[in-house]
Amino acid sequence: MRIKKAYIYFLSDRIMEMPLSEVIDRFVIVRLKMERVKTEDKKAEYEFYKNVLEDYKKDGIMIKQDWIDRLYNANSQIWDLESDIRKGKEGDLGLEEVGRRAIKIREINKIRISIKNEVVEFTGSGFKDIKINHASE
Repeated sequence: MRIKKAYIYFLSDRIMEMPLSEVIDRFVIVRLKMERVKTEDKKAEYEFYKNVLEDYKKDGIMIKQDWIDRLYNANSQIWDLESDIRKGKEGDLGLEEVGRRAIKIREINKIRISIKNEVVEFTGSGFKDIKINHASE
């Protein structure tokens, strides 16, 4: 079985295969966009990542539903916290609330990174994301 692979591009040149943890993360982010923005323009991208994941499974690589669910949950929480800021409503929120949300986003991102690192560790696909002297470590 031939696996459909996702690649990272720079200036239209394919430079490296996208790690499985990144494929799962992008899959759930596109799913969130489809659910929350109610747009059909992400359908092809969603199907692409879904097919890549299915091909990994067909090739005997275990993809735990738990990883997908936990990444979906983490990205969903980040989306909720960023929503008003993305819409330009930070003035309505006040600096204290924006700061509180930024700290919470950083905390959730730590969880998100640890889930992606768990995928790397379990499957051997990709590299761990290690932060040094960074608030997300």
